[in-house]
Amino acid sequence: MLFLVFGVCTANADSYLSDPDSFMKETQVDSLYATYNTQEITANNASKVVAWYKKKLLENIDLTSSDYRKMGLSYAYLGNAAQAKVYLVKYIKSTYDIAILDNESLRNINGSKEYESMVSSYKPKIDSWILFFIASGIIGIFIALVLNLRKKGDTIANLLIGAFVLLHSLFLIHLSLYLTNYSFNLPNSYWATITFSFLYGPLLYFYFKRISERYTFKWKDILHLVPTLVIVAYFIPIYMLSPEVKQHKIFNVDQDFATTLEVIVFIKAVSLLVYGFLSIRIYLRSARKASKFNDQILKWQRNMSILNILYAVTYMIYAFILVTHVVFMRDNNFMLYSQVFVLVSIVLYVGYTAYVSPRVFSKKYIFAQELHKYQKSGLTENFSNDLKEQLLSLLNEEKVYKMNTISLDILAEKLGTTRHNISQVINEHFDLNFFNLINKYRIKEAQEIFRNDLHSNLNIIDVAYDVGFNNKVTFNKAFKEETHLTPTQYIKKINGVDLATSA
Repeated sequence: MLFLVFGVCTANADSYLSDPDSFMKETQVDSLYATYNTQEITANNASKVVAWYKKKLLENIDLTSSDYRKMGLSYAYLGNAAQAKVYLVKYIKSTYDIAILDNESLRNINGSKEYESMVSSYKPKIDSWILFFIASGIIGIFIALVLNLRKKGDTIANLLIGAFVLLHSLFLIHLSLYLTNYSFNLPNSYWATITFSFLYGPLLYFYFKRISERYTFKWKDILHLVPTLVIVAYFIPIYMLSPEVKQHKIFNVDQDFATTLEVIVFIKAVSLLVYGFLSIRIYLRSARKASKFNDQILKWQRNMSILNILYAVTYMIYAFILVTHVVFMRDNNFMLYSQVFVLVSIVLYVGYTAYVSPRVFSKKYIFAQELHKYQKSGLTENFSNDLKEQLLSLLNEEKVYKMNTISLDILAEKLGTTRHNISQVINEHFDLNFFNLINKYRIKEAQEIFRNDLHSNLNIIDVAYDVGFNNKVTFNKAFKEETHLTPTQYIKKINGVDLATSA
């Protein structure tokens, strides 16, 4: 019996060597391949599968996705990572079956650069940096909404800066989907944010014009939207595709479209540089007129200009790498994604400013509304300075702010001028309105009282009345706005009490 079996096997082997096609028809590739699923593949079987398909390729016969799978797993079992990758990638692109990368037959190429490349390109992944990008995007969306819900802000200015932050935030989230490979499972995210590409520059540019020049839009400004309208028109047919077609495009990047993408990236880089230059020019004009702009506004404009130019430069580097196909630079993640870190910095800086210096987004503050109101005033510079000195004397020496009935009319009467002149002096020299100036002095006085009350014998309400407030609620609110602490917290702080422990 053993000799009989040996004779049959020898005959089969001779048949395979003389005609692999005939042999594979007899043994049937599909039946042989079924052993893969039971993890019983052998080197002999894998070699037979590869040999048969090589012959088919020489005959110019198109392979199916099933064929790609068999070839890929066969090469993987034989330890040929390069060829395994070729056929497995073709299989994934045709079937979207990323789970193939977990097949037991790939154990022989685990750890190879080809296998790691496939895992990196297709399998879902996430790390701390990507989580940071996603969190920044979510924070940015929240900031954009809050800015546009501010009642005291300028509607147009906040709409512009809000849209600027929102688009950056959506791009961060979309980019994160791409970096984690989750975009393969969300076909409708296909190029979802690319139509924003030419809006970043104009939005910041017109925001600067609005807060610096109180600019009102004209019909000719629509020309700035022409590039965006063109790109939207180009992508509408793509957005209308079915999810199945979009998924196919995500897995199979069209070379013609890749060229289009390179053009878009290059134009975006140029747009960022041009509008970045225009934005800086507006800032420099504002800086030369520093007397008409608050230092905080100028600092805000300066920092946003720097971040925007930095983003433009890093994006230009990214565009250069993409368009010129510089291989060694493509492998440098820092050079490719440095723009993302700048983008995150822009979003978080806007959020930080909105929290720490909310007046930067206040209509009265950014437009110096009171200054505009006084442009036709007859108050001369010398007279204005005289009134300022007299007002300081009333505040510092007479402490008129302690009067709970103090008003502009009372101040005007004491200084022998009109309430209009006093209002102008306060706004021009102190960059505050009347109530903010009075409260500032009252809180300063209250702080002095608390510091001198070594034994904490005074009640907070008594101090509030003493410095001119009519009730504790108003006092607490004004105190926290000025010091970022409640009166109770301030007392604990000056007494050396750990606020975190005592909270």
